[in-house]
Amino acid sequence: MKLFLKFAAGLLSLLILAVIVVIMVIDPNDYKQQIQDQVKQQTNRDLVITGDLGWSLYPLLGFKSGELTLSNTADFEEKTLLNVKEASVSIDLLPLFSSELQIGEIILDGVEFNFITNKDGQTNLDNLQAENETEATAETTTEESVKEEEPATTTSEKVDLSKFVLSGINISNAEINIIDHQTSASQQITLKSLLLNEFALGKKAHFSLTTALKNDQLQADVSVESDIFVDTQLTTIDLTNLTIESKILADALSGSTLNTTFTSGVKYQLEDKQLDIKAITLNNSFSGEFLDGTVYVNSSDINIQNLNQVSLGKLTLTSSLTGSALQNNKLETNLESNLAMNIEKQTATIDTFEVKNKVSGDAQGDINISFKELTVTDFKNILIKQFEMASQLTLSAIGDEQIVGTVNSDISYDLAQQKLNLTSLKTKINDIQLDGQISVVQKAIPEIRYSLQGNVWDLNPYLADTGSEKQDQEQVETADNSASESSAEPDLSILKELDIKGDLTIAGLVYEDINVGKITNNLTVNNGRAMVKPLTVNLYDGTVNVNGWVDESAAKNQYQATINASNIVLMQLLKDLAQVDLLSGTANLNVTANGQGLAADKLKQGVNATGDFKIVNGELYGINIPYEIRVIKAKIKGETIEPDKLVKKTDFASLTGDFTVKEGVATNQKLTMLSPVIRLDGNGAANLIQESIDYKLGITPLSKEDESTSYADLSGISIPLRIKGTFDQPSFTLDTEGALKAQVEAAKQAVQDKAKQVLDDKAKDILSGKKISKDDLKDEAKELGETLKGLF
Repeated sequence: MKLFLKFAAGLLSLLILAVIVVIMVIDPNDYKQQIQDQVKQQTNRDLVITGDLGWSLYPLLGFKSGELTLSNTADFEEKTLLNVKEASVSIDLLPLFSSELQIGEIILDGVEFNFITNKDGQTNLDNLQAENETEATAETTTEESVKEEEPATTTSEKVDLSKFVLSGINISNAEINIIDHQTSASQQITLKSLLLNEFALGKKAHFSLTTALKNDQLQADVSVESDIFVDTQLTTIDLTNLTIESKILADALSGSTLNTTFTSGVKYQLEDKQLDIKAITLNNSFSGEFLDGTVYVNSSDINIQNLNQVSLGKLTLTSSLTGSALQNNKLETNLESNLAMNIEKQTATIDTFEVKNKVSGDAQGDINISFKELTVTDFKNILIKQFEMASQLTLSAIGDEQIVGTVNSDISYDLAQQKLNLTSLKTKINDIQLDGQISVVQKAIPEIRYSLQGNVWDLNPYLADTGSEKQDQEQVETADNSASESSAEPDLSILKELDIKGDLTIAGLVYEDINVGKITNNLTVNNGRAMVKPLTVNLYDGTVNVNGWVDESAAKNQYQATINASNIVLMQLLKDLAQVDLLSGTANLNVTANGQGLAADKLKQGVNATGDFKIVNGELYGINIPYEIRVIKAKIKGETIEPDKLVKKTDFASLTGDFTVKEGVATNQKLTMLSPVIRLDGNGAANLIQESIDYKLGITPLSKEDESTSYADLSGISIPLRIKGTFDQPSFTLDTEGALKAQVEAAKQAVQDKAKQVLDDKAKDILSGKKISKDDLKDEAKELGETLKGLF
């Protein structure tokens, strides 16, 4: 035995002496070129060793290098793939003789790694191998497979990992650049320091990491600390006192900063296949004008048994936030939930979910969300039962009216088909209801289908208060900007990204003074076109049917519509719509319109339309035409009549016409109004842009059936009527001078006809031999005088 120990000690001495001789005699720098050549052969990349290579002997056997640079191929703009300024590693040889592995501190300093994707989609890590490696790998794989089939004939003593010791890891000033030339995107990860204290199995080791991330959208500083424990049997891994802190400045936060602190712990037991995540605490603090406040997340322990069954007993979130992102309102939130999941059975359940939100500021009130149960089957079918969102809000923008809203529905989602269904949907905002069902299939173009029914919607409680000074000022500002807004063409490109089909029925609608009856609508959106076919509205005892479409047409918005209105009570509609009492009666209208451009000014200028209308049993307000005719008669006779104290209106049996609209002007080619005492014919135009009207009409008085006709009744005489002014303030004038001229011409004709008749009669008497006395001639002359007198 003593002889063996002496022999072993001598052998070890010789080995140590040999290592010392190698280290002292061999200079690794003599082999730089060979190392570089081998790297070139194995990686197809150039390695440049700028610094010195060196050995270290005491206290550990180690290797140290100076600066190393591994280059990219010529296909990439960036020349460097990897650059290391300093690297060193050491190992204690003596423990190896006892099958113990003890490694000294691993040091890396000044590491730069560039991961590049060029415009062709290739990365600088592609083909990172020798040119003949593929074939060699295939052959080696075949040989290895044969060897694997052969039983092992030799054994070697294994290193005792239970006594593994790593003095530490120290990585500093490391930088990773990820550059994508295809998307012109880049990000930079800076590893300021990574430290691991002495690590040994069965003992705790402290780990810390400080890093920074920067890309086009955000900047973040992140630090991680934890104690790491691995037992000697390699069956338990335990991370305790795990803390992650970060500071984030992102474009999405519009200048606000997010500071987070995450604390927890993780323990994994290999034999039991059990993972325990200790209670999680996540503190988020926002600061800035966009978002300011705190969000706290806490959970109970998360247990994962057999890497299969996951249970989270309780998850809570509390927050208090304000800022411009919330319209300067304050939002306070409390959330409570849980989770149970079976990975093997592909199921998950949440039976507690409640979110309470309190809003204060311009908006005040509560918004609460809850559901009875969420279940997941096959990890693809999600069912939420009795989902409910209830809110009570007061919005200063629309007055002091409190808005009480509820949404109730069962929700299902099929992950395989990517289909969302909302069934038994019931929504209510105060007295406004909308029920039905909605489905959405997520595709390249989302497919949306719906069937909805609503009650009578009274929108007046939600209109802005126009009486306040603030609202008045907003209206002035809106008016100042109306010119630019009216010329802005709406962007309908979204129509190309939607596939919608559904029907909507509303029992009625009240907006300001306008009362609309039942509305039914069938909407289709597909291939950039939105089509309504039909839209039916019960309106003031009548019906309006609309069939039309709007097409995006490669950013050139086009439209077409056919409108048929029947039996509309006109007076009440005009009063409610525009506070105008111009016409009354029962109206019928037919219009076909099309055009290009949906901006307000383009609609007025570019619409092309044709149509006709008929109004029966109505009144034209603003002028009493029969009274004005009586005034003319009185003037003719040199008389005066008392002013008309009644409402100025003209009754008519029918008012008919047709029209065209082009370049912002509606032209009425033919207008006819019939009443028991007059007939009105004419034409004119309405300028839709200037909102002005100019009509020239001719009024023909008609004799009543129970009265005799005379020239003094103006029978057969057309009296010009002119309607001018704006839509809301039209003016009516009769051309009295023209009427008098017409009457004079009628009187001349009457005298000529009477004189001719007298002369003809007297000529007949003379030819027949009848004697004519002077008294007869006097009587005839007197009769002519009376005729002239009656005319004037």
